[in-house]
Amino acid sequence: MKALNGKLLRTKDKNTRREIQKELRTLSKEERKRQQLAVTDVIKNADVVLTTLTGASSRKLDNTSFDLVIIDEAAQALEIACWMALLKGSRCILAGDHLQLPPTIQSAEAERKGLGRTLFERLADIYGNEVVSMLTVQYRMHERIMDWSSKELYNSKIKAHSSVAGHMLLDLEDVKRTSSTEPTLLLIDTAGCDMEEKKDEEESTLNEGEADVAIVHAKRLVQSGVQASDIGIITPYAAQVVLLRMLRSNEDRLKDLEISTVDGFQGREKEAIIISMVRSNSKKEVGFLSDNRRMNVAVTRARRQCCLVCDTETVSSNAFLKRLIEYFEEHGEYLSASEYGNE
Repeated sequence: MKALNGKLLRTKDKNTRREIQKELRTLSKEERKRQQLAVTDVIKNADVVLTTLTGASSRKLDNTSFDLVIIDEAAQALEIACWMALLKGSRCILAGDHLQLPPTIQSAEAERKGLGRTLFERLADIYGNEVVSMLTVQYRMHERIMDWSSKELYNSKIKAHSSVAGHMLLDLEDVKRTSSTEPTLLLIDTAGCDMEEKKDEEESTLNEGEADVAIVHAKRLVQSGVQASDIGIITPYAAQVVLLRMLRSNEDRLKDLEISTVDGFQGREKEAIIISMVRSNSKKEVGFLSDNRRMNVAVTRARRQCCLVCDTETVSSNAFLKRLIEYFEEHGEYLSASEYGNE
């Protein structure tokens, strides 16, 4: 084909060019056929095949069946997508956590009619302990970070492995002992500090005061020796993400600091996580902060330190969040946001 393409470029005669093009089409068809045979041969002889759920319906897997189908992150997968993979095997393992982020459903009507409920949830509800096997040892978080989630959502069944149960920011190389690096849990309260929320042009919520506080705490951690790449700021609102990233751009030493929504951090982790909860208003409205699963994900991204920046008066209007605040007050360090001014 390479030789014919070279010849085609040099040939002026129309008939000759037509013959070359015809031969090239024949060879191209043969090449595609050989590629397909090669792929089929590889798949046929493979012990394990990895694919997305929609990829399981690929023609490359036509007439192929498996002894076992494993669907990872099944608690975040639409049931209809799961069936594409399920029909390829006689046995299946669904792996996931239905107390973390649910599937993304674009249609409110579809969600109302049940599309938002996953196969993972349905089977867990129908069969319970008959089919559910829970992994109870976690290898990420300090036990103080883990305990709130374990007690609140998992019937106190989650335990921390000894390798992580007591690890702190101070244990990281070149990290100095300071008031910023010592706490495992830190609550920075903006109540009474005149840091109310606002709306942007897209009607997303932001909080300038909270953003400043979150960035200052990140700077203090970096000054104490924590790598910026080991720090993440999580916030539920897109407008707050934009604001925080703009503030980060003014600080060269924070260029590797990661800032994203809860969804962006799903399945991820950082040594230190700062959560900007944003909501601060006289009506004490918390919006979709009330989604327990999202807050569960946010807190449990942290390995050695979790810092909450919030207006405790506003967020405590929600019973679930009130218990979170009380847990941080009891087991962590409490500071007023006023201590983070002018930096």
